Amino acid sequence: LPAAIDLGGFHVTVDRDARLDVRHADTGARSIFASPATGPSLQAARADLTVEDRQGSFTTHDQVEVACGGAHVDDARAAGGALVLRGGFDDDAAACHAVRWELQLCQARPGHLAFRLTTDDPSFDRLTLRVASDRDEHVYGAGEQFGHDTIDLKGRTIPVLAQEGGVGRGHTPITQAVDLASPGSGGSEASTYAASAHYLTSRLRSIFLEDTAYAELDFSRDDATELRLWAPAMTGRILAGDSPLALIERFTEYAGRMPPPPTWLDGGAILGLARDLPQSRALIAGLRARGAAIAAVWNQTWSGKVRTFIGEQVLWNWVANPAYHPDWNDFVDDLAADGIRTLCYVNPMLVAPPDGVTVTRDLFAEASAAGYFVRKPDGSPYLLRVTAFDVGLLDLTNPEARAWMKAVLQDELLDGAGCSGWMADFGEALPFDARLHSGEDAARYHDRYPVAWAQLNRDAVDEAGRLGDVVIFNRSGGTRTPGASLMMWEGDQLTTWDKYDGLVSALHGLLDAGMSGLSIDHSDTGGYTSLSLQGLVGYEREPELLRRWTEMNAFTAVLRTHEGNQPDVNAQVYSDAAAMDHFARFTRVYRSLAPYRRTLFDEAATHGWPVVRHLWLHYPDDPVAQRTDDEFLLGSEVLVAPVKNKCWTWPWCPYDKQVYLPRGRWIHLWSGKAYGSTGGGTQVTVKAPIGQPAVFYRRGSAMAAPWRARLRAEGI
Repeated sequence: LPAAIDLGGFHVTVDRDARLDVRHADTGARSIFASPATGPSLQAARADLTVEDRQGSFTTHDQVEVACGGAHVDDARAAGGALVLRGGFDDDAAACHAVRWELQLCQARPGHLAFRLTTDDPSFDRLTLRVASDRDEHVYGAGEQFGHDTIDLKGRTIPVLAQEGGVGRGHTPITQAVDLASPGSGGSEASTYAASAHYLTSRLRSIFLEDTAYAELDFSRDDATELRLWAPAMTGRILAGDSPLALIERFTEYAGRMPPPPTWLDGGAILGLARDLPQSRALIAGLRARGAAIAAVWNQTWSGKVRTFIGEQVLWNWVANPAYHPDWNDFVDDLAADGIRTLCYVNPMLVAPPDGVTVTRDLFAEASAAGYFVRKPDGSPYLLRVTAFDVGLLDLTNPEARAWMKAVLQDELLDGAGCSGWMADFGEALPFDARLHSGEDAARYHDRYPVAWAQLNRDAVDEAGRLGDVVIFNRSGGTRTPGASLMMWEGDQLTTWDKYDGLVSALHGLLDAGMSGLSIDHSDTGGYTSLSLQGLVGYEREPELLRRWTEMNAFTAVLRTHEGNQPDVNAQVYSDAAAMDHFARFTRVYRSLAPYRRTLFDEAATHGWPVVRHLWLHYPDDPVAQRTDDEFLLGSEVLVAPVKNKCWTWPWCPYDKQVYLPRGRWIHLWSGKAYGSTGGGTQVTVKAPIGQPAVFYRRGSAMAAPWRARLRAEGI
C-alpha cells in the first residue's frame, strides 16, 4: 500500500489508513469520491438507537457504548472484479482491537461503483463512511427537503426518515402551539414525508445508500460528510457523471423513474371539491362558464364523512357510500360526458365505522378478521392513533394483505366508484417496534413501507390494464420511490407565505425533490393547513396567497387545488368572480404548456430528470445559479420567479420583482421584451402584478412560437 486498481471505468486508490480516492474515465482527473484528509475514513460503533413515535412523527435518541475510528488496512486484494479491503482499528478501547472490518468495491453497472462495509461483530450496529467535502460545496437531494433559507443542505444533518411533515416546521408561534397540544407534531426543518439516502453536490459528487435502516447524512462539517447507518452492514453506490443531470440519470438507473401521466391531465386543472355533489356541480358549472379548463375533479369524501372532536373528516373505509353521496355514479358519469375525470382518496389505514354510520362493506372488519394489520410485539393488532381515529395499518409484507388491498382498489375505486385516480395518502406511520408478517425488522422496513405502498397502488392499476390512464399521487417516499410512484405531492403546507411551511417551503421542497429522482411532483395550490378560530383569529388562506400560488403551480407538472382543512374560512378559487377569473386564466396557461410539458414528462421517464428544475441543473458552473432557490426552470426553456411575498401596501403595490437570469437572452412572457446577456448571468427587475408573474422563455427556443400561439388561442 498505497495500491491502485481499475474497476470497470473507475480508478480506485487506497492507502494504509483506508483513505480512498475514486475517479472515473468519463470525468477526467476530477475526484468523485475521496476520504477526508484528516480524521477517520470509516467508523464502527455499538450504539443503542431509541425512537419515540407520536402520531407518525418520530424522535430518535442515540447512545454510543463504544466507537472505533482509527481504521488501518491489513490486506488489499482484487477478487472477481472487486477490490476487497480488510483491516482493524487502532483505537485504545479493547473492543476496537477485537473487531475487524471489510470494505468491498466493484462496478455494479457503468457509472455505479458499489460498496459494502461490514464488520465481523454484528453488535457493531452503527457504521459510518466519511467523505471529503469543501467548505463552499453546495449539497442537494436527500429526498423532498423543505429547507428554510435555502435548499443547500451544507451545514445541516438530515435524518433519512419518512414521517409526518409537521405543522409549522419551525414557524413561530405555530410549531410551539402544535407541540404543546401534540408533542413532536409541529415538525422541524428536517421533517419530511419523503426521505432518500442520496445526495449530490456542486462538485459533481453523488453517493447513496441502498439500505433502508435509519440513517443520517451529516453535512455539518466544512471538510467532511458523514453517512451514518444504524445497521451491521452498509451498502451503497458512488456515482460518476459529468453534469448534474447526468448524476440524476445515474441515480434513477437504480431508484427507477416515473412514467408519463395520462394525456387527459393536459386538459387543465385538477379541481379539489369536498362538497356535497349538488353544490359541487354548481361550482364546476360556474368555473367552466368563466373559462376554466378542468381536467378532473378530486373529491376526497367519496367514501363518506364522520364528525369528530376536531371537525369533519373523511371516513377511512374505501367504499363508495350512498348515504353521503346518493347520486355519486351519476355525478361521475355526467362529468365524464363533459370530458372531466373524477379522482378519489385512499390511504393504507382503516377505521371501524362509528356507531350509527352505515356502510355497504366494512373493510376494517374484513382486514382485522384476516389478520392483515401490523401487530404489536405481543402479537395483538397495533391500532395507531391518527388524528381523531384509532386505525389499523395494513401489513404490506403480507402477500395476502397486498392482494386484498389491490382488489379493494380495483373493485371499489376503479370499478365501483369510477375513479380515474386518487390521492394515495400517508405511508409514514409504521412503528419501529411493530411485528410484521414477514418477520422483517420494522425499523428497517419503515422507509421501505412508503415504496411498497406506492408500488401496491401502481400494481393495482397496472394489473387492471389502466396504467397510463389513471393518476395516483403519493405523499410518502423512500430512496426507491421514483420507480414505484406515478406522481408525488408535497403533503400539507400551511396556508401562509413563509419559508417554514408555506408557499416558499413548497417551492423549496419541489426543487429539492427533483434532485432525488422525484421528477413529477406538485403542491396543494394555496396550501392545506389553516389554523383559524371562526375566521377571527389565527391563520387562514388569503385571496392574494391563493392567486400567487396558482400562478406558480400553473408552470409546474400539475395544477391541483385543495379547499384545505377549513374550507369555509379559506379563500377559494370559486370565492367570487375575480377569483374565478384569475383561476380560469391560469388553468388555460397550464393547458397552453401541454405539448412542451409532455416532452418533459418523456424526459422524466427516459432520464429521470425533473419537470421542475433548479437553475443549477442547467448552469452548474454559475455560482449565482447554485444558490438561487426562489426561481425555477420548467424544463430548460422556461424560467419562473414566483412572487413569494404579500403586498403590505395594498392597493399601492409596486409589484417589482427582481429576477436572476442565467447566461443567455430571455424573453419576458407578458411584454415580449428581451433581457439578459450571452456573456453571463444578470439581475433584472420586472413588473409582476397579479395575473402576470415573472416568467421568461429562452430566445430562439423551438417551443416559444407554438406556445405563444396557444396562449393567443386561449385568449391570453
